[in-house]
Amino acid sequence: MAISQEDYIYACDLSSLPQRGKKIIHVGDRKVLIIKCDTGLYAVEDRDPQTGGSIAHGKVLDCVLTSPNTGARYSLRTGQYLGGGQAPFQSHWLPLLDVRVKDDQVYVGRIR
Repeated sequence: MAISQEDYIYACDLSSLPQRGKKIIHVGDRKVLIIKCDTGLYAVEDRDPQTGGSIAHGKVLDCVLTSPNTGARYSLRTGQYLGGGQAPFQSHWLPLLDVRVKDDQVYVGRIR
């Protein structure tokens, strides 16, 4: 698989990620949360859609990230708001980034 440098930025080595867990990296001027769970590897902007605060300390269960700030739940597969939180707006989606792995290196792309 070819990885275009225009579309993807090196984030970290796959071996530096915990078996299941999260790691914050800096991609340019923004913080990105890399999440590794049983079903895959996900990257999200480290920003709560409802408050703008960090979501790095949120819980992950079954590919759902729960915001530590509001309790809002988001699908890591789609970014869709699943309920909870301060305001029940369907427009509050979690910004996901494309993730690619090549030769033990994790690359993240633009927000989809």
